[in-house]
Formats: sequence, structure tokens, C-alpha cells
Amino acid sequence: MVLKNKKSDLMISLVITFIVSALAVIGLYAHEPWFDEAQAYLIARDSTWHDVLMHWTHYEGHPPMWHILLKIAISFGLSFEVAIKSVNFIFVEAVILLIQFRSPFSRITKTIIPFSFFLLYQYSVVSRPYMMLTCSCLLAAMCYKKRHEKPFPYCLALIFMCTVHSYGIAFAGGIVVADMIGEAIRERSVKKMCTGIISNKKLMVSYIVLLAAALTMIADIMPHADTYAMKQTVGGQHSLAACYLFSWLLIPSENLFTSFSSELLYMREEVNPIGEVIAAGAISLLIWAVLFVICKKRRMIAELFIPYAFIAVLTAMHISPHHFGIFFMYMLFILWTAADKEPIRTNEFTQLAEKAGLSASFTKKIIIGAAAAFSAINVYWDSLSFYREIKLPYDPAPAIADWIKENGFEGKKILTTWAKSDIYLVNASSIAVNAYFDNSIYYDLNYDLSFISHVVIDDEEKEKVLDKWKSFGEPDLIVCDGPQELGFICDELGLKGDYVATAYIGKGKRIFKDKCDTYDVYVMCTKDTYNEIYGKEYEVPKY
Repeated sequence: MVLKNKKSDLMISLVITFIVSALAVIGLYAHEPWFDEAQAYLIARDSTWHDVLMHWTHYEGHPPMWHILLKIAISFGLSFEVAIKSVNFIFVEAVILLIQFRSPFSRITKTIIPFSFFLLYQYSVVSRPYMMLTCSCLLAAMCYKKRHEKPFPYCLALIFMCTVHSYGIAFAGGIVVADMIGEAIRERSVKKMCTGIISNKKLMVSYIVLLAAALTMIADIMPHADTYAMKQTVGGQHSLAACYLFSWLLIPSENLFTSFSSELLYMREEVNPIGEVIAAGAISLLIWAVLFVICKKRRMIAELFIPYAFIAVLTAMHISPHHFGIFFMYMLFILWTAADKEPIRTNEFTQLAEKAGLSASFTKKIIIGAAAAFSAINVYWDSLSFYREIKLPYDPAPAIADWIKENGFEGKKILTTWAKSDIYLVNASSIAVNAYFDNSIYYDLNYDLSFISHVVIDDEEKEKVLDKWKSFGEPDLIVCDGPQELGFICDELGLKGDYVATAYIGKGKRIFKDKCDTYDVYVMCTKDTYNEIYGKEYEVPKY
């Protein structure tokens, strides 16, 4: 019977691995990369190894591992989409294999987890370092149980976590600090905890190496004074304290059950209706309560709260909804390490419920209902997202690039618009278009780069840059988010042409859970240029 169950479990794991892999391939094939994906690729493609490792990290705010892997992929001659999607797919496979064949989870948990929205769609289809970060979290969880006996693999996993993302640095630091505090609590002695580390030479050396690696990564990503992120964290609709609270009472719910946040806004910018805030807070508290019950029995309270307290410091300063999956990674780490101590069973909750006067059968129904709700909601989000990914363009950039190539406009003078607050903060999809060409197709990008530098300049340098752009004369084409931007741009550059004709509109739909926000990009020109392109007079649209 045991052998039969193992064979059945193996077959289910193989089927789930195949399904998830197939869906990831379909999603990756259909996906049109957006700015974040193109920015990383262009930095890797057009920068020296020195700048990838030690310069742009200060302006990007993240360690260089993703750029390193992309640069290696590019060195093999892989094109933009093939490079980013191939590297990401490696970690998609690594994560699903770890969950199915190495995790201590129950069969039902192994079946449910891979179909969560952030794992199946957001981090599998959109090629950013978040699936790699998930992989590092699972590797750390896998090594956690034997961290004292085999500290080297454990600390290597944490070092890997530190090299992937700034959230990873906070998470890794929180894990180690929580482990120390938790051990001191269990031993009822800080001295015994310290003695235990010092007497374990391998663990001591591993922690020293980990600390050195973490400090190196922190130094490597520390923003320079002229970094855009230095002023980006200031402002918004909410204070840092409020955003820290939202990290605990909004993000957990948004991972598992609710869809209140817009992908187009940072958490500090979005103001949700009070009903949504209350609902998300109540659900998040229930999620924390479940995790608390699991960890309390295993004497893991410090391990439960401290790592996330570290992570929440960063999420309070900067987070978009597509980053919310960091909580899901953290939750997988907690559940994995807890299950490694002792398998998680429903009777942990039924016994507690009976003490509160609830029947065991009623509690089991609640547990089954919650699991069913999580599965149904996430499968619904996945289904909508994959359907829209296949049917709709995620970003306008590929279509705009094709239009430019088809018409032979690579040699034209093309201008991209910029934000009033920052001359180097240009139209995002313009950067994504650059990824389909060997060099930047615009004459007004920062320092003649193909990507956004995130460097903020003073007024004196701004005037010099504008004078340089003015020397190019009238542009043939202007890429912008909408015609309404052109008045400001024309005034800045003193353009005399009347850029009222829409030469092309690139369509984009920003897909996130059950939401689908429109993101169109316009290519504007004068009426004369329009006549040259299409051989007819431009007609003003009638609404």
C-alpha cells in the first residue's frame, strides 16, 4: 500500500509539473515584454561587466544576479525575448520541481500551490527576477532543517537570495536574526545561543561569509545622491508608517484571496475604498492567525514574524502589486520549515476550535472551504490572465518596433517624451522598443543610452541636454503616452512643427489578476510626414 501511494504521488507530481511547464511555455510565447523586462536586458546587453556589477546597481536598486544571467545568455547570441524568457523558464522549472519532489508538503498542498496566481502566471510569464527569488527561498527552506549540521549549503542559499533582489537581502537577514532570537528563547539564554554558534565552527564561518556577502550587496545597491529612487520614495497618498501597516494587513490578503490593487499604481499611491481596506485587513489577520497556530506549536514565533518585519521595511518604501508575491515566497518558506519540524495536520486547528466550542467537523469544513476558495480564486485569476495574454497585447512595444522596421524608419529622427519631473524619465514603452534594435532609435535618451539611467540632473545640466536635443532640429516622429503630452515637449524644445497626426497607435493591456488596464502608446507626426508615410491626407478623428 505504501509503495502504491508513493507511485500515485509520483505520477500526480509528474502530471502537475508537465501542466505547469506547458502553461508557462504558452504564456511566455504569447507574452509581449514590457519596460521592466526590456530595461534589464538592455543594461545587460549594452553595459560592460564592470557597470553591470558595480555601477547600474546603485541606480536600479537591486543586486546584479539577474543582469549577470541575462548577459551570459546574450553572450550565446540569444535575442531579447529568447534570452529573458529562457532564463526565467529555468527557474520556473526549478521551483515546480522543488515543490513537487523535495518539499515536505502534503499531496493536496503540492497540488494547490503551483496554481497560485503569482507562481503560475505573474512570475512565470513576466520575465523578471522574482521566480529566481522564489527559487532561492525554497532552497533556503530546504536547507534550514540541517543548518547546524550542514551550514554551508544553507548559507549559500541565503547568499544566493541576497544576490537576487533587495527584498532577498532583507529576507535573508531576517531569517538569520529570527533563528538566533528563536534559539535564545527556546534555550532561555542568549549566552547558550551565542555559545552554540561559536562552538560550531562551520556555522560561525558560514555566518561571517554570509554577513560579508550581504554587506557587499548592500554597498553595491546603495543609491547615489543623484538616483531617482532617492526622491521617488517621498510623497504619495500614504505615509511610510501606513505603508508598513499595509504590508501586514493588505498584502497577505492580496496574495491569496482579494484583488483590490491596481497594477498601475504603487501601494503608497493607491487609495482603496474603506470597505476594501477592512475586508483585506480582516482576511490578512485570519491568514496571520493560521500561520501563528502552525508556528506556535513548533516554537517558531520569532521565525514567523521577524523575517517579514525586515521585508516590510522595504515594501513600505517601494512596492507595486506585482511585487506582492514576496509574501507568498515568505509564506512558502515558513510553511516548508514548519512542516520539516512536524507535518502540518488539520487536527491542529480542530483541537483548538473544540476548545473554543466549535465542532471538529465544522472546523474541517471551514478549512476545506478556505482551501477551495483559494484554489478557485487563483485558478480564475490564472484563467483570465492566460486568456488575455494570448488574445491581447501585454505591451505596445513589439508592435511599434515591427511598424518602425516595416516602414524602414530606423534612420528617422525619433523623439520620445519625458516626465515633467525628470527629463531622463522617458516613455516606458520606448525603452521596450529599443530592445528590438541593436542601438537606441531615439536621439533624446539619457547619455545616449538605450535604457533609463534613473539619474537625476540639476537645472544647469538640463539646459545643456535640451540644447543638445534642440540641435537635431525637428523630429520626424514623437513617441508618447498621448497627444496631450506634446504641448509641454514642443515648448521645451521650441518645436515649430504641428504634431497633430497620429501615425500609429501601439495597443497594450496590463494584465493583473482579474484586471486589465489599457496602456496605449502613440507615434505622432506632422500632417506632411503622415502624407509621406501613407500617401494620403491626415483626417482628424471624429468622436
